[in-house]
Amino acid sequence: MKLNDLMKATNNFCKDNIMGSGRTGTMYKAVLEDGTSLMVKRLQESQHTEKEFMSEMATLGSVEHRNLVPLLGFCMAKKERLLVYKYMSEGTLHSQLHPAEEGAKEMEWPTRLKIGIGAARGLAWLHHTCNPRIIHRNISSKCILLDADFEPKISDFGLARLMNPVDTHLSTFVNGEFGDLGYVAPEYTRTLVATPKGDVYSFGTVLLELVTGERATHISRAPESFKGNLVEWITELSNNSSLHDAIDQSMVGRGFDGEIFQVLKVACNCVLPAPKERPTMFEVYQLLRAIGEKYHFTAEDDILMPTNSSDVDNLEELIVAREAKEHQ
Repeated sequence: MKLNDLMKATNNFCKDNIMGSGRTGTMYKAVLEDGTSLMVKRLQESQHTEKEFMSEMATLGSVEHRNLVPLLGFCMAKKERLLVYKYMSEGTLHSQLHPAEEGAKEMEWPTRLKIGIGAARGLAWLHHTCNPRIIHRNISSKCILLDADFEPKISDFGLARLMNPVDTHLSTFVNGEFGDLGYVAPEYTRTLVATPKGDVYSFGTVLLELVTGERATHISRAPESFKGNLVEWITELSNNSSLHDAIDQSMVGRGFDGEIFQVLKVACNCVLPAPKERPTMFEVYQLLRAIGEKYHFTAEDDILMPTNSSDVDNLEELIVAREAKEHQ
């Protein structure tokens, strides 16, 4: 796509058109001359050659799933690298959960659950079914976009490879080289290697946001002396047997308490400190889908059973263990 057309459509990358910004770049709303709305991602400067960029675009352009934001095109001009996506009218999950204006309507539980299930489906598809398989590395509520029906679509998948090679110096990590603060798996500071279980941890934090209504880094309901992040707050509540206190008060007592607590438990398993103890994204998706079965959010299913039999065994063990706990 032509740079001039995209400049015009974003009003020369006017700050009023910014939909969100993150580690990989800034997303703008763009309106073409015929009135069509698009989203344009202006990537941070990349050291990759044009050939590498083109090759990556060919891969990302072929990755299609109902819970991924469709990449429609791209533009490469001088140092500019622009990605053009289908427009998502409800913006990011982050902006919906944490609106800037006071007194905004709270998101209801069935919508939150629908978003959790759909986002899990998209991420499980990237991990288990997509060819080549993709580790996202940057999951947060800012990269989950919502269409007019609040169907979630994951953005920024595959972009990690277009970023500059990771400087192994720790400061780059602290500055969010591996993702947004509050979402980064604890082992990354030691290993500096991205893994599917790292994505599971980040997704667990998103589930915690859905359940608690709190931000990943700032907890409004925690005492002032508390300086930790959302996962640390949840861990503290869990250790004090007061996990129920974490649930967003706007949703309590409306007939969903059982479902909400089940999702909270799935989230807690996703953010366990040891990667081996966390479920796979396939397992997370299956557990969430079972919790939301009565809503019929998932008409068809395209997540293939992992070929690794240990994944299947783990899932069965996980479900049996959960059920045993439920009955205790």
